[in-house]
Amino acid sequence: MNIVLAMLLGIGIKGISAIVEIGIQILMTRSIGVNGYGEYTFFVSLVETAYFILFSGSIKLNTFYLSSSEVSLKNFKRQYLKKFVLPISIIMFSIAVLIQNFLYSVAVIILLTYYFAFDKSSTLLSCGHQGIALLGEYLMGRLSMLIGLIILVELNKVDIFLLCILYGIQFIVMLIWFSRFEYKPASCLKDIQVPVDKLIEFQKSDIANAFIAYAPAILQYIFCSAFTAGFTGILGIIKKIINFIAGPTAKVFLPECSRLYKNGELEKLKETYIMIVKVQMLVIGSAGTLLIGFPKLVLGFFNSELQQYSNLLVLVSFCLLLIASVGPVTGFLQMTGNEVVCNRNQWISIAVMFIVFFAMKNDEFFAVYGLCAQAISEGILKYYSLCKWFEDKIVSFSTYILLWFPTMLIYSFIKISNLESSIYLVIITLLFNFSFNIFIALQDTIIKKYIEKYLVKNIA
Repeated sequence: MNIVLAMLLGIGIKGISAIVEIGIQILMTRSIGVNGYGEYTFFVSLVETAYFILFSGSIKLNTFYLSSSEVSLKNFKRQYLKKFVLPISIIMFSIAVLIQNFLYSVAVIILLTYYFAFDKSSTLLSCGHQGIALLGEYLMGRLSMLIGLIILVELNKVDIFLLCILYGIQFIVMLIWFSRFEYKPASCLKDIQVPVDKLIEFQKSDIANAFIAYAPAILQYIFCSAFTAGFTGILGIIKKIINFIAGPTAKVFLPECSRLYKNGELEKLKETYIMIVKVQMLVIGSAGTLLIGFPKLVLGFFNSELQQYSNLLVLVSFCLLLIASVGPVTGFLQMTGNEVVCNRNQWISIAVMFIVFFAMKNDEFFAVYGLCAQAISEGILKYYSLCKWFEDKIVSFSTYILLWFPTMLIYSFIKISNLESSIYLVIITLLFNFSFNIFIALQDTIIKKYIEKYLVKNIA
């Protein structure tokens, strides 16, 4: 599949799944309140932290190696499952049984299905089956969770335990979907011997990601309250939007990045990266318009008692979305043999985050400020590393100012006009921002060539 088409397909699928995910969050917070959502967020954060600390590095090996059609990881996966995944899972499950914690036993089972589902997805993506993988990973599981949640709401049976079960069911649905399109490598393919160092470097990066993504909610729950953890989980909507943007573009781009890097096509690699940044701004700009321009309106959808924290939403949104607009630097560095640089950047930013945690320890949202500090520090390090690798400012500051101009213009206008509650203005400003960024994206060389090729083919 053409990389532009695959990326646009990914963004479309991710856009729909973003709506589904937000719908799930709104239903939950309205059904069980912010405190209840905090309990659920804590459980999910523990499961996903375990996944990123233990197993996710092997998923990136699929992206790194299987982008080449001549190789297989069959033997490595068999050994990895037998010698690491299953023993670790059995140990954790046994501990949960010994301490008689049924919910933690369920969490271990969910963790295992999580691993299998994402292994299948990344394999299909790396082998060119982007549409199937993106539909399964981003849409099918979430749709099943939304349907299940609606049924529970109608039956008035919503509780934390059933929500956790629904969370696990989505991964089972993903596995069922992927089983219909099973990828079976040909026996003639060369079976790669994976260096342990490569796996460890990828895993180190994801351990850092786990701290960044889930430590704030976990720490808010432990040291403050379920309410603050719930609000932090709702702020996670920004992270989800970033993942919805970066996820499909990076998943499509990274195998192509790996291929171009191995073939020495560095100029094409640079052009492709710039194209990714411009396309991602279609969604980042729109998300910025909504979250920065209309924070009270957004928080009101979840729970009216959260509207008093609208300034905090604006701060977090600006920090995270600004850094997201740098592009998929982490994945790029990993696919070009710079895992050490990538890991160093992340761990420095995590150190900054924990320093801010300590400095703001008396504030009820201390972890949220730490999250902002981490995002800004890592973003600066990412941009520096990217420019250093390319030996050039791959995306200039003036380009970033241009890409962010409509969002900041809209924010200023709304503050002056005091029209923050106008639904009509939301629609108008979203259309304006999206149209502006479409115009910028259409000036990109790769996108122009793709459109010309498509038109010539269809006219002919």
